[in-house]
Amino acid sequence: MEPETIIENNSPTLLMREQELLKGEVIHTYKNLDSLDINTGEPAKLDAHFLYPEDFKEDEQRTVIVFYHGGKWDNQMVSQFAPQALHFVIRGAVVVLAEYRVSSLHNSTPKESIEDAQSLILWLRENHAFVGIDPHKIIACGAGSGAHIALCAAINTDVEDNGIFDSRPNALILYSAIIDTTKKSAAYELFEDKQEAIKTSPNRCIKRNAPPMIFYHGASDQSTPIATIEQFTKKMQRKKNICMFYPFKQGTHSFFNFNVNQQNFVQSLESSDCFIAEHEFLPEAPEGTFIGDYK
Repeated sequence: MEPETIIENNSPTLLMREQELLKGEVIHTYKNLDSLDINTGEPAKLDAHFLYPEDFKEDEQRTVIVFYHGGKWDNQMVSQFAPQALHFVIRGAVVVLAEYRVSSLHNSTPKESIEDAQSLILWLRENHAFVGIDPHKIIACGAGSGAHIALCAAINTDVEDNGIFDSRPNALILYSAIIDTTKKSAAYELFEDKQEAIKTSPNRCIKRNAPPMIFYHGASDQSTPIATIEQFTKKMQRKKNICMFYPFKQGTHSFFNFNVNQQNFVQSLESSDCFIAEHEFLPEAPEGTFIGDYK
């Protein structure tokens, strides 16, 4: 992973960034863990950081976009998608920035991260009236390892289900996705259960009736070759799924981040907004929403 994507969990820069970008957030705990927080010594938990539109009313149920940060299942970067989140809050969506278990904080493996991605989506559906979201309009967005766990929530065979709701998102927006955790991948060694690594690898779980999804990927990504993503999307399409592919010729693994390349950030944000509107999760963006509208 490129250096600009790695920030230590306790870095003052990261903490200040999160405090500034997440002003006005509403925090809900969606999962209590059977372990202790390494920083406080208190029982560990996982929080969902909610951002609401200014005109949101308590009795509404709006589209929700859940952002799972990257960090190779190791570093926690809750505010990574804050710039994108602020855009979609203005567009009228409820936005959730998700915490999930990472090895540096929880001594966890990708298996636990996958479980957490599913747990949050199921928790949102079970509590949809309380948090003001539509249980049938949950969009999962992720980068790198976050894209991996969002994709696993959508297409893996095992799914959390309470008999009324399940943990599959209704659409996916995936940046620099990691789609291979088989023996050929670097991610394979991160799994304690090697059979689980193979079983849950997205490139082994291609099937029909997946939710609509779009992949954004850089040609210079060193974590997952772009040709692998293109091949994956074609296989998904052959299964009659809506699976779009948007390549960035000069993009590295972190090409979409606002602080890495603003042009790529704007292009991917505008495209994802159109994708969401096309599938009727939000109305079309009004003229003047994007920088390109003023040219």
